[in-house]
Amino acid sequence: MTSPRSKFASAPLIACLVAGAWAPRAVASGFQLREQSPSAQGNAFAGISAGGEDASGIFFNPAAMTQFQNFQLSLGASYVAPVAEFGNGSATRAPIFQPADRTIAGAGSHPNSAKAVPLPVLAAQWALSDSLRLGLTVNAPFGMGTDYHQDFLGRYHALKSDLKIVDIAPSLAYRVDDHWSVGVALVARKATAEISNAVDFGGIEAAAGIPGGVPGAQDGLAKLKGDKWGYGYRLGVTLQATDSLRIGLAHHAAMNLTLDGTISYSGVPAILASNFQNGKATAELNLPSTTSLGVSYQATEKLTLLGEVAATDWSRFHELRVKFQTGQADSATREDWHDTLFTSLGATWKLSEVTRLRAGLAYDQGAATDATRTPRIPDADRTWVSLGLGHRFCKAFYLDLGYTHIFVKDSVIGLASGTTPDSLDFYRGNLDGQFKNHIDILALQGRFSF
Repeated sequence: MTSPRSKFASAPLIACLVAGAWAPRAVASGFQLREQSPSAQGNAFAGISAGGEDASGIFFNPAAMTQFQNFQLSLGASYVAPVAEFGNGSATRAPIFQPADRTIAGAGSHPNSAKAVPLPVLAAQWALSDSLRLGLTVNAPFGMGTDYHQDFLGRYHALKSDLKIVDIAPSLAYRVDDHWSVGVALVARKATAEISNAVDFGGIEAAAGIPGGVPGAQDGLAKLKGDKWGYGYRLGVTLQATDSLRIGLAHHAAMNLTLDGTISYSGVPAILASNFQNGKATAELNLPSTTSLGVSYQATEKLTLLGEVAATDWSRFHELRVKFQTGQADSATREDWHDTLFTSLGATWKLSEVTRLRAGLAYDQGAATDATRTPRIPDADRTWVSLGLGHRFCKAFYLDLGYTHIFVKDSVIGLASGTTPDSLDFYRGNLDGQFKNHIDILALQGRFSF
């Protein structure tokens, strides 16, 4: 009989990792969360790198602080309600299993697996002098949340996925002259993650030649938890080209985080206990950089036209590698994501001295491909339609409301198990299906100026 330890030294890959394991169901490409300014939400974030209308724009470009005088505080939240419904599903085991054993039983459709969440935003800035500004932002720039039933036929690929990332960023901006301003932010980032999936222990026993091993007859559970602090930066510059034209360029640096955590299993057969040990693990999470260009043009006294282009280098997220401190071999998952481009156009109408109406359209490319997309993130191209309203109640208080509906292209799942135990999804099996997706976002913000 073949030894399970020698043949399945990389079994933790089967148990706890899938392509895109750290990628959530998010509202921008990959697992990015663009919803960091409720006021700019109404413009689909068009022109936000040129500064926006309040301190919440500091997240996108720290140089924008020089537009505002004295003290300003923005407090708000975006309620993000995504829908990701799976259907037309089928799943089979690798060809090495007997034909009668290959079909994976389970629900071929699944109701919404995505989680609705609030995303709070805090931004503040102080005028230290006529030319120097100090700022602080607290944001969640990346995140995830999907959850599947235990009988989901893709359960070996994904059950629960949860990723929370919070940035705390103090910033400085300096007005060089009447035209140019520069800014920098130092970013302290905390990532906390938990993912889980079912493990086909019966299939592992059968493939190892262990008597009594029946694929699908003895499912267990694997759960990986981890967290980490990381540090990075953002840079920005703005140009007030004319009284009516402002241009902003910003760069958010990439960041590599090694999450420290634990792997735990349940339902492990005694004969496989030495292969599936609870213990410590680390996972490499490569977060992308984003470079953006924004333009704000005051066409008339009452109309401002806005534009934005943002490039995110998701291609650096080509592999997810996990190292185990239990004597088991490293596990690497290929992602093969591609770089994405976000483009948006918007306009703001000054209805009166105290009220503004906003609108915007955007197109956002998805980062995943049909060959690597997993149930953890049915990422796809999306189109944004946004509306917003702002009203000043008094000199010190302004309220912003924004709404966006995102039309997401149906995303295809086409994962192949391969033919040998070294193949990526050998024990998870083939998975085919389609996700129907859309997202609604409601944003509210109060801003205070003194």
